[in-house]
Amino acid sequence: MKTTTLILAAAIAAGAAQAAAQSPSTFEARQSYLFEALDRWGADRGPALTMLQDPYPESRVALARVLAANPSTAQLPLLVLYLEDSDPRVREQVMLAAGRLGRPGLELALQGLAAGPPRVRQAAAWAACHAGSEAWEPLSRLLDAERDPAVLETLLANLWRLEGSPWHEAAARFAAGDNPYLRRAAAYSLSRSGAPEARPSLRRLAGDAEPVIRATAVNGLARGELSDDDVTVLAAALADPDWRVRAAACAALAAHDTVVLPAAAVRAAGEALASPHPQLAAAALQAAGRQRSIGTAKELRKLALGDEPWAAGLALAALAAREPEAAAPIAEGWAGSKDLWRRRAAARAAVDLGAPAEARAAADADAGVRLAWLAALEPGQVAPRRAKLEALLGADPDPAVRAQVLSLLGTAEAAPGLDELLAFAAAWRDDAMPDARAEALAAALAAADTDTARESVIAAALADRDPVVGAMLANAARNLGREIELPRREPRHGRKWYAELVEWSAEPRWLDVETDRGAFRIRLDLESAPLSAREIWDLAADGFYDGLDFHRVVPNFVVQGGDPRGDGWGGPGFALPDEPSLQPFDSWRVGIATSGPQTGGCQLFVTLMPADHLTGHYTNLGEVVAGREVLTELRVGDRIREIRTLSGPDTPPLAAPKRSHSALAAPPTGPPPSRADASR
Repeated sequence: MKTTTLILAAAIAAGAAQAAAQSPSTFEARQSYLFEALDRWGADRGPALTMLQDPYPESRVALARVLAANPSTAQLPLLVLYLEDSDPRVREQVMLAAGRLGRPGLELALQGLAAGPPRVRQAAAWAACHAGSEAWEPLSRLLDAERDPAVLETLLANLWRLEGSPWHEAAARFAAGDNPYLRRAAAYSLSRSGAPEARPSLRRLAGDAEPVIRATAVNGLARGELSDDDVTVLAAALADPDWRVRAAACAALAAHDTVVLPAAAVRAAGEALASPHPQLAAAALQAAGRQRSIGTAKELRKLALGDEPWAAGLALAALAAREPEAAAPIAEGWAGSKDLWRRRAAARAAVDLGAPAEARAAADADAGVRLAWLAALEPGQVAPRRAKLEALLGADPDPAVRAQVLSLLGTAEAAPGLDELLAFAAAWRDDAMPDARAEALAAALAAADTDTARESVIAAALADRDPVVGAMLANAARNLGREIELPRREPRHGRKWYAELVEWSAEPRWLDVETDRGAFRIRLDLESAPLSAREIWDLAADGFYDGLDFHRVVPNFVVQGGDPRGDGWGGPGFALPDEPSLQPFDSWRVGIATSGPQTGGCQLFVTLMPADHLTGHYTNLGEVVAGREVLTELRVGDRIREIRTLSGPDTPPLAAPKRSHSALAAPPTGPPPSRADASR
């Protein structure tokens, strides 16, 4: 492959002179062109070749970013050429493209490992991990020889991707070391493993001096079978002085069937049900649904009848799982309520309450209620409800509901046949949302058993009036081991908009988010995500977010909001392009939620702890730099009252957080969870 790639690269380089006429002539024009190219999912080959000789490294970096945002194997010769660039930022972007390609990018990633500066080796290590177990041997040598802590940190945090290789021993070695940043990274990979060989290190790390490391390790016990030693660790974690560690222990208990806990641990978990830390209380309520020893039916009923919607809904779900007879009257009353949150909570509990409750949920006029019922179904519960689900598939007016039904049927290997799926996709061509058509075509691609049938499905997706359908099918195809190269889409704006973006992104920009619990401030990352930053900024300035809510809060992971539907399926009416970067998703980073590459919209999430698996795959929009304690207080259903836009290096002080009727959580303490920011 290497020889072929180099021959192709030489051939492309030979055509660079002829391509020069296609390239914008001034620096500002080139920057504007590249913003537009990013928005339309790719640059023309001519300018891409010409910019190899551009005297401004910023132009070469920006072009490499365009390649990394939508990489394909057809671009490998061009990426080889860009890997020869003198600016390490360009080579870093080539590594980002290689990692997003996965296995086809391995050869490129291995070249990057020998490419000199630490930031390039760091990016190459990330990329090589995405190639799978074949990368283990060179990466194991890197673990032994590398001295730069940022390179090691990135590599250790991504070892879990090397499934089928013996990486656990190396991770365990660093997990026992003196460097807390490397211990944290090793803990992250071990926590995502689920393999028995990861458990001893996780149990040891659960006693680490740093609370982020303890919480990460305890969270890892949610995967795999629990041993007696694991239960001992969970019991100790329930008494940890840091609430995040206690929340992680509750989350692990929620992932397992009945666990016999010591009496002191049962009391600690029971006390967490009414914790002033809302995320801890939420995690404890989820654990109570699986562990009957945590709390009593009376306590759960009292919480279900309380005045905090998120806690009340979770308490009803836990009560329904344990005592359906006690939950049924509450759920029946809520199913007829004018309060949307009560109807959605009743729908989530309906799975445990029998056919009448499920029928009410499935017939509710609000699509979010129907989706809440569907989201509560586990794969093993789909087959008995197949007739109900197929009825929704054929008649439900909401595209999100139909998409969710198809996803559930596919998970249970009960999806319709190829011809029926294609007929559904055609019948749904007038849907305003692309999700149902995309899901039908993705299921059709999985069902197709000949090249002719597969090409027919791909052609239908790429011909769809909404290019997001093609993007979503490309993601589904990648999961099946196939590659679809997306055609260029029409840019969203006229050229003047992209020209103005060059100047707009030269000045610092901020967003102040006022919520029911107080305000927090986001510093937008204009270097990594200028186009997304401008689009989100404009939405905020137009009042788009005012009055929307936070529909998703996952303890120790993310807070997410900004959906105009309020159920996680909504968008602004357009799709943002990916602006991936290797800026780590440490705690307090702001990202854009997607349904796969090139499907971003208006929904924003904030990471509450390091989430290394998101790095390079989601647009890293910025960082919460003030009001972080507010993020730990947010509950599902809390509103975004207003987002204010600010410009310039000097900004007014952030408004003091408002006190809710529950005590504010203390800001997390301890050293930064990652040093990668400082090293880049």
